[in-house]
This record gives sequence, structure tokens and C-alpha cells, in this order.
Amino acid sequence: MHTDHAQRLPEAASDAAPEGVSLPPQDALLDDAGTGEDTVELAPPRHRLPQIALPDNVVLKGAVQKLVEQKSRLDRLAAEGQLAGLLPPEWQGNGLRAIDLPSFVQGVLPFLHTGERGETAPARLPVRHVLGDDSRWGVDDVAEPKSLAWYLAADERATAGSKDVAEAWLVGALGLAWMQEGRSRPGFLRAMDQDSMAARVTMLGYPPPGELALYNVTAHGQAQIWCVYGRRKVRPLVAPWLSVPLLTAYGVAAPGAWPASFPPVEAVAEAIAAARPGRLVPEVDLGKVVAKIAEDTASEAWQPVSLLQLNTWSPRWTFFLGTFVGLPSLLLVAAALALPGAIEAATVAASLGFAGGAIAALAVPWIHARRKHLS
Repeated sequence: MHTDHAQRLPEAASDAAPEGVSLPPQDALLDDAGTGEDTVELAPPRHRLPQIALPDNVVLKGAVQKLVEQKSRLDRLAAEGQLAGLLPPEWQGNGLRAIDLPSFVQGVLPFLHTGERGETAPARLPVRHVLGDDSRWGVDDVAEPKSLAWYLAADERATAGSKDVAEAWLVGALGLAWMQEGRSRPGFLRAMDQDSMAARVTMLGYPPPGELALYNVTAHGQAQIWCVYGRRKVRPLVAPWLSVPLLTAYGVAAPGAWPASFPPVEAVAEAIAAARPGRLVPEVDLGKVVAKIAEDTASEAWQPVSLLQLNTWSPRWTFFLGTFVGLPSLLLVAAALALPGAIEAATVAASLGFAGGAIAALAVPWIHARRKHLS
């Protein structure tokens, strides 16, 4: 695998080597080759591309490196089939033993909007700050790992249109990157003791720590941690054991109690449950939750209404036939008996009386109902 990427050194320039000094053959400079019992090490290549600047925060750097290590361990466990049913279902990759990298990042970093991208430029990334996918292949799957490591770490991998180009997204505020193309490289290069790798890097923004807040809540009988952005948007943390250490190292305050000025936890939890189907990471607007609470409260108020305003009533057909057929007939007979010489006038009077009563029964607000039952 990847053995065609090994770069061979040029032939010795001269046969006239100083007496008593012998140069090793060219094959001795490749992987797993040497002269006698010693192995000849090649000098590390020099890189021209600049390395990205990391935040001046030692705690944050440690948290990012720990997250990268945890993701690497999760990849190895997933490859062995030991994480079935233990991770959020949103992280399920294409294979049964893979973790979807974009879903993992979205789950760990709340309110990360990848649609708002900055410029893209070639740069070098410290491999200990780069997330990848270590479940595909590793050092043991490569015939000449040292040569491949130098090839994959070379500046040329950041040149647009070049062979085996690498592409990554970088959250500059956190100093955390993840691969879009070449996802197996970070773990392989870390195993080969490479410090950095070249890639075409796209910058992404992230909310400042003062705009984020973490809260401990109990929703549907389960303890959860919610993240609030700008005191308005809410997202539940699907993996707080990964997110909270990173966010607190970034400067976000430790999780606290849900503020009394916010909508009730139960109402927010219902909104999250309603928004979850079809959403990778459900997000709820607290302003809309407050508006819905006010609407539901108003819908419980009683007011006088007519039958025409109700949307939940159904007629009783026996009563309907008895009233709209039997009663007019009875009125007509009574009018005919009372006015034997004016049957037509009696009929008109009975019909008008019936019609007026029916209209009044339907249109006059003579009953009380809740607003939520109105059409």
C-alpha cells in the first residue's frame, strides 16, 4: 500500500570516495534496510510552508491534543467492533466499524457552522491538533512507512491539483483541525513521529467563550448538559465527556444550574424532541419556546363562542333528524290545526320560526369553550 510513493535518493555523485570511507548503497537508505546491524537514517526534509499559529493557551492546547488522542482510541475500538451501541447514533459512519468524522466534530463542538468559511491557503498543521480516521489503515499496512510518511508530510501535498493533495478545516480559535481529504494521514504521521503535515487549510469561525454557557438539566428523567449560545439558542451535548473539557479549556464557564429567567426545562426538552427527527444536531430557539408557552397559555382561556366557531364538535344525528325534520313537521301540523283557513300562512310562519331558531342556535355565542378548541 502506497509503496509507489517512496522517493529514492539520487545516485552517488562520484566513485572516488575518500579512502577508508564507504557509502551505503541506495537501497540501504530505504525502509527496513541497512548496512550490517545499523540502520542509516535520512535527515528530515526541510519545509517551506508556514505552520498555523495556535492559540496562546497551554490548557486549551492540552485539551485539543487529548481530544485527538481520544478520537484515535475510539477509531481503534470501533475498528475492533467494541463500540456497537455505545456511541451516539449520529456518529455512525458508512461502515459498521467506523465513526463519521464530520458528525463527530459537530457533536463535540456545539454551534460550529461549517457553512461560514474563511479563506483557503496551503499551510502546515501540527499532527497532534488534527482529527482524522485511524480505523482504515496504519503503519502495519504499509511496506515502506518511512518513505510514505515523508511523502505525505511534504509541502507538495498542499498544492492544488497535485497528486494526493490533503485538505483540512481549521477552527482557529481552538487550534483544532480535521481532515476533509486524507483522513488516515494524521494518525499515520503521528505514529511515524512526524510533527506536522501539509494541507490546504480552510479557516472556520467559532463563537467567543463569553457567548457560550453550559447548564446541568434533568430532562425526561435523564441528566443532561445543554449549551446555550447568546442566551437564545440551545443545543444538547451528545458527548459531554468530550465537549465539556474542551469548552472549559477554551474559556467557557463550568456547567451551572438552569436559570430561572429561562423557559422551563420541560418546555425546552419538548421543543428539542420535536426538532430532533431529521436533524443531526437539534437546535432550539428560546424565544420561540417562550412564544409557544404564551400561545398555549392563551389557548386554555375560556370564552363564549357559537357552534360555528368550534372545530372539535360533531352532530348527534338522531337529535339532528328529530329536530330538523320532526320539529318542523310538528310545527306545521300545529299551525294547520290552529289556522285551518290559512294553511299557507301557517306553513310560512312555521318555516320562518324554524329557520330563525336554527340560525340563532348556530351563530349566537351561547356556550363556553377553550380557545384551543376554536377553528
